[in-house]
Amino acid sequence: MRDLEIGLLRAFVATAECGSASAAASRLARTQAAVSMQLRRLEDDLGVKLLKRGARGMDLTEAGHVLLPYAQKILGLSVSARRALSDQAPHGPVRFGMTEDIAIGSLPKALQRFAASCPDVTLNLTVAESATLSKKLSLGLIDVAIGDPAEISAVPVHTWRLPLKWVAARGFVVRDREPLPLITFDGTCTWDRKMTGALNEITRPWRTVLTSASLSSIQSAIEAGLGVAVLLDVSIRHDTMKVLSGADGMPPAPFVEFGLFVGEGKELSSGVIGTLWEFVSDELQVSPDRPVPAL
Repeated sequence: MRDLEIGLLRAFVATAECGSASAAASRLARTQAAVSMQLRRLEDDLGVKLLKRGARGMDLTEAGHVLLPYAQKILGLSVSARRALSDQAPHGPVRFGMTEDIAIGSLPKALQRFAASCPDVTLNLTVAESATLSKKLSLGLIDVAIGDPAEISAVPVHTWRLPLKWVAARGFVVRDREPLPLITFDGTCTWDRKMTGALNEITRPWRTVLTSASLSSIQSAIEAGLGVAVLLDVSIRHDTMKVLSGADGMPPAPFVEFGLFVGEGKELSSGVIGTLWEFVSDELQVSPDRPVPAL
């Protein structure tokens, strides 16, 4: 039996996690054609179909689901072996805080790869609002955090922006002459100010119909057709939700800023925190080598 090629497995894992060959190509810094060719080579070598085209991109076949955890473990062990031989194997605990909208997106996949590659690291995760993360960071209760720079009282090491999108249930109808029903986030959230500010700029009347601190509750309220909200693309359930645009009378959706924060006395450039950031920045498509200015 022939050994599985690492490069082919890397293309497969990236495609499975990103949901498309084009997104995988962006992560791997390769062309889409090159990634597609690697996928075909892997399927030909194994004699099974690993991926199939679905409504939202590439889905795993039954054989693909079997292979994925093995492939992730093989890639993780490869990285671990290199670090062990170079005396750079990270070890010890790291406490990582993040907001809920980041936690439910693609980041868990990066953390899964990190855990597989760094078996000697104990990863402790905290999911909370940015204001709570700020307090924990200042008290030394977490080592590194991703949150809203406007709500965290520290200087971010990196900042980047992501676009929000107006979202409603698939059957929701935007009525021109009625105030737009809004579903908003409770607490100190800059998203709400950006959302209502964008509506005020076009003098679009609105009213708040539901406020919640839980992202899952807001998603459920959208699906129930109670109103309109703004979400990151990773939080949109495309099978039950639709994205609204100018054709629906909506203004351009605002952007939101995220920042990476490191606790006092901690270093990003080396050690376990630096290794964690390599995996996280790869998934978020943020360069780990230099600060990314806000657009």
